[in-house]
Amino acid sequence: MPHDELTKTRSITLAAGIDAAAAAALLNSLPGVAASPEADGQRLRLRYRLPEHTLGELLGQLEAAGFRPDDSLLQQARLTLAAYREDVQLHNLETPPVETKPRDAYSVVYQHHPHGDADDTTPEESRHYR
Repeated sequence: MPHDELTKTRSITLAAGIDAAAAAALLNSLPGVAASPEADGQRLRLRYRLPEHTLGELLGQLEAAGFRPDDSLLQQARLTLAAYREDVQLHNLETPPVETKPRDAYSVVYQHHPHGDADDTTPEESRHYR
């Protein structure tokens, strides 16, 4: 996976009446997390690296300190989908790369093998097609 796919930038809308600046200060105390409140005072902008932190972990930190995200259906769906995508990416990072050498060797042998139709009704140029 390319390097920039592991650096995540997320926006979290907090519930009404929750101080986004205090929530940002809490997250900024974690190593590798950059958080800042947005101009409306209700949203947080997060930046972190995926192997070090996940959205689910950061949301857990916020909720443990009393900073709840907005409970609207759209916000919940967005956060759940983002957390799921991160879990899949982490799983894929742990998966060893697929060895392609046997398949590549077979394709080289196949290219040197004569192709085409060998019956008498097929035109001559199609019988030895490569």
